[in-house]
Amino acid sequence: MKDLSEVVVRDAPYLPIFVGGTGRSGTTIAGRLLGHHRDVGSTNPRELRFVASTGGVADAYAGLVSPQQVVTNLWDHWYIRTKPSGATSGLFRRFDRTAMQQVCDVYLGEFTGDPFIASRRFVETIVSSHVRRDPEGRWVDTTPANARAADRVLALFPEGKVVHMMRDGRDVAASFVSKPFGPADVFEALEAWRERMIEAHRAEQACPPGSVIRVDLHELAVTDREGTLERICTGLELREDRRMREWFDAKVVPEQAHVGRWRRDYDDATAQRIDRRYEEILAELDAAGVPRPA
Repeated sequence: MKDLSEVVVRDAPYLPIFVGGTGRSGTTIAGRLLGHHRDVGSTNPRELRFVASTGGVADAYAGLVSPQQVVTNLWDHWYIRTKPSGATSGLFRRFDRTAMQQVCDVYLGEFTGDPFIASRRFVETIVSSHVRRDPEGRWVDTTPANARAADRVLALFPEGKVVHMMRDGRDVAASFVSKPFGPADVFEALEAWRERMIEAHRAEQACPPGSVIRVDLHELAVTDREGTLERICTGLELREDRRMREWFDAKVVPEQAHVGRWRRDYDDATAQRIDRRYEEILAELDAAGVPRPA
């Protein structure tokens, strides 16, 4: 944990990677896979949240909230965060309160003069204490909101890339219901998946071509493993290396995708209702031109 004497205000990061999705869509798997690459460091925590989440740094740069509100949200939600499991995570892991307050004060002081530089330095100062520092290295964050805020994130980091993880909405909904967070009803969870897919599409439409890489979890883990991995590396301009390949072969496997769990978790009548509603949602997404899982 850094104290006040160790805080160094840093410049913008080198080609950051922002992995996002609807939640329960494979963001953690993708982030850990990329974090095993020799040129990429995982942030700590893996979900930074303070950049892309509602009321975060990207929203302030876009003029949707004030920088003062970002700092308030940081202290209220992102400095210390209790996970549903009861474990504690957050930015406190590397910055004590005094040091974090100094970083926030610098951000607030610089924002009026140059919001772009102030926001980027704020992010990099925090992130650089959480990943291994390599002048040629990169870092990856797995906050799910990265996909829905891709336009705002990439406005602030135009040199970065967003990886949008997609997964069958029925499996996403069943996964949410099995957890102590998110919708408790599978049909509510399906509607939430629909809304987030639409939001992510709207954000992607406002991004430069090629800056958002869509990845279907089912293809990555089951049906087109090699082709999808190659497409990720090509899109991110990464050369595949041994550590990443070994982790991919061992961990990104069909069992991890939990394909069809919605059929296993519900009786036949409920599964049929889920399937009917899902088909309606897919037809709506297709008519609107919203990309979705195969």
